[in-house]
Amino acid sequence: MKKIARSEVNVGSLLESGFAFNYDDLTLVPRVVSTLQHRADARPEIRLGPFQLALPLIGSPMPDVCGEKMCQVLSHEGALGILHRFQSIESQQHEFELVHYQDDSENSVVGAAIGITGDYRERFQALYASGCRLFCLDTANGAHLQVKQAMGWIRGQASDVFLLAGNVASAEAFSALEEWGADAIRVGIAGGSVCETRSETGVFLPTPYAVAEAAIVRKRALIIGDSGVRTPADFCKLLALGADAVMVGSALAGTKEAPGHIIAMDGKKYKAMRGAASFSVQQQSGNASPGYVEGTETLVPYRDTVTAVLHRYLAGLQSSMSYMNACTLDEYRHNVAFMLLL
Repeated sequence: MKKIARSEVNVGSLLESGFAFNYDDLTLVPRVVSTLQHRADARPEIRLGPFQLALPLIGSPMPDVCGEKMCQVLSHEGALGILHRFQSIESQQHEFELVHYQDDSENSVVGAAIGITGDYRERFQALYASGCRLFCLDTANGAHLQVKQAMGWIRGQASDVFLLAGNVASAEAFSALEEWGADAIRVGIAGGSVCETRSETGVFLPTPYAVAEAAIVRKRALIIGDSGVRTPADFCKLLALGADAVMVGSALAGTKEAPGHIIAMDGKKYKAMRGAASFSVQQQSGNASPGYVEGTETLVPYRDTVTAVLHRYLAGLQSSMSYMNACTLDEYRHNVAFMLLL
């Protein structure tokens, strides 16, 4: 059984420990008396560019996670969906418009992913013309010159867009993207359930540790914790460590709103879950014969609706905040104490 190391009480000392801690190595400790009457008094709202989110959760732009239906529900529940780019420009533009204009009274909360090579310029222009103002530059290695060049080109086209870039897994890479002009940065590499970067390349840093590094050096860009979130507890830990919002994929996959058909096997129901660098997704993106695969494909149990998942994550976060006597996320981070489980 792991023991608690009582000396680790803040993010700085956690990093100084030299131990690259992961989700299960870390616990949150309440050291304050709570005055909240109910967990609903906790309001984890954030401002993300043009959007106000009631739930700091972002649906990952994966082909089996964020399609039109998923983005619609995420918007309705106060979260954010980012439409995946593994489809034609026309298809992505059409799906964006269906989500963006679903409510006659106001535009819905939704963003769109584009690449940094190939058709990204045409894709950006089409989506921008349809009203998109939040773009995710979706690539495995965010600390790359091509990301800088893509951001520079986009800024030259429009001054009113919010750019989410990444992924990165170190303080140095985070600072580089921040200097290049990213408004928000995805932090986390190789921690996802369908990512094989760690086993194929040796590149990996636990997302909680990477988020803590980014929080120490961050000057202005928002931190989006991204990779390996399995439960509301993981979600809470990233926010407590300094993430402004958390991107999730597998937690949303398998629900009724996720893209893809239901697969029946041995009397049970499943949906597909594929990594962005998996064989079939590369084929779907136009690469008929992928020469290198860095993502896997699996089946996840079918769940009825994503609304139940979102409500669980919100309730878990609000309850965690109530333990820390926190009405806001700023208060949450100020009041929380950390300990390592060694």
